Amino acid sequence: MKNDLNPFYVTGFTEGEGSFYVGILPRKMKEGFEVRPSFSLSQNEKDKELIETLIDFFGCGFVRYSKSDQTFKYEVRSLKDLQDKIIPHFEAYQLEGRTRQDFNTFKEVIEIMKTSKHLEKEGLKQITILA
Repeated sequence: MKNDLNPFYVTGFTEGEGSFYVGILPRKMKEGFEVRPSFSLSQNEKDKELIETLIDFFGCGFVRYSKSDQTFKYEVRSLKDLQDKIIPHFEAYQLEGRTRQDFNTFKEVIEIMKTSKHLEKEGLKQITILA
């Protein structure tokens, strides 16, 4: 499949099959927790090729198989890629409804992390409230 995805299509695809996720995991760190944001889109095997074109479209991310729901997931976890590629796309090609609210919350978390405040108690608390 040639990578000629329409940016509005990618936004609509995200509305139906995408997720902006913020994991807060216990770790041996200063505050005892790690904040792990990710953006993902998933499809079953018949649309694996479509999922793989997202790597070229966004210029980042990876595809993995999820045994739990038997889908292929395109994921971006790099803070820099989330900040420099994923967020600007959805600011230019806006989401609607609930997914837009999730994106706005996700963006707030990325802003906190960008300044390393997530490594301090107050920043971690703020992210926990948002998430």
